[in-house]
Order: sequence, then C-alpha cells, then structure tokens
Amino acid sequence: MGKMNLLKANWEGKVGQTVGAKWKNRSTIRTYTKPSNPKTAAQMSVRSAFAEMTSYVALFADQIKYLSALNTSGQSVRNAIIQANKTQIQDGTFDKETLLVSKGGLQKVSGENAEAATNKVKVTWSNPTATNFTDKAKLVAVMVQEESGLVDVVTEDAKKGTTGVTSNIDFMTGDVDVFVYFLDVRGSSKVASISDYLTATIA
Repeated sequence: MGKMNLLKANWEGKVGQTVGAKWKNRSTIRTYTKPSNPKTAAQMSVRSAFAEMTSYVALFADQIKYLSALNTSGQSVRNAIIQANKTQIQDGTFDKETLLVSKGGLQKVSGENAEAATNKVKVTWSNPTATNFTDKAKLVAVMVQEESGLVDVVTEDAKKGTTGVTSNIDFMTGDVDVFVYFLDVRGSSKVASISDYLTATIA
C-alpha cells in the first residue's frame, strides 16, 4: 500500500499505476511495471541452490553465532555464510564439500580426521605451527546430520589436536558432515581460518 503526501507533493509505495520511491535522497515517481518471473532453467537452478543452502545452514547457524569471525554487520550468521558462498548459488549448485562456514587469515586446519566412535564422532587434527596463534585459539567442529536434523558444535584447545574432540551427542545411523576451522580472539575481535569439510559414517 502506498502513502500519498499532498503537502509535500510526493508519495511512497504503489499508488494506482505509479510507484513513489527515494533515489539519491530525492522523491521519484515512475510507472508501475510488474516484475518479470520467467522461470528459466538457469533461474530455477539458482533458486533451488539458494533454498537448499538456506535450509541446510539454518540447521547450525544459530549454534555458531558466537564462534564465527564472518562479517555479520547488519545480518545474521546464516546470511553471512550464504554471502560467503554466493558463487555456489550463482552457479546453481549446492555442494556441502565446498561449503564455507568460516573463512579468514589464520592457518588452515591440517591433518584433520573424523571417525565414528560408537554413535559419536571424534575429530583429530595436527597442532597449528603458525606463530600468530594465542592461548585462546581453539578448533571448532560443526557436526551436522542432515537426515536426522541432529547438530552438535564442539570446541577444543587448538593445540590438543592429537587428543582431539568428541561430539557431546549420539548421532543416528548414517553420514555426519563435519566442518572444522580454527578460531582465535584478538582483543574484542575474532579471527578464523577457512573451514574444511570432513565426513563420518555412523554404522
């Protein structure tokens, strides 16, 4: 619904067959044009990839709200992750193996491994060798079982890679996606590494 202000000789929104809006801080009026929705194959692929990614990321985004160094200015962690993966959406594909849930300048996790231990998942990694890690640095493991909807986010001292970290919950039979990355705190800022993808199968 549009709003008309006769005293100021302007209006906002759709009024009849016209649309009022602000452009460069000026009131403008244009003829209303119905947005096109051709539903081409390429467009439908983009929409499908966006829907799949949004649904998947929503499973764990809130749980890493305070464990993310992504730029969340004016947006949620879920939207920040989607923004970081816009190339996937533009290509009309959703691939968990290349999905980024974190990115940054810290040394990437190496030597990582995820394995099933009964109904739990254990992750191990090589201790970081870079000198820019503080004592607050930790490894973050985001474990997602899409079919069951079960999610667990666990953290451990970045320098305890051989000890590793185990999920707090029991997963159902099937595959568990695991995203790992380093996260460190510098004053009031967080820095992270680019995430890596692993998978473990609960028998």
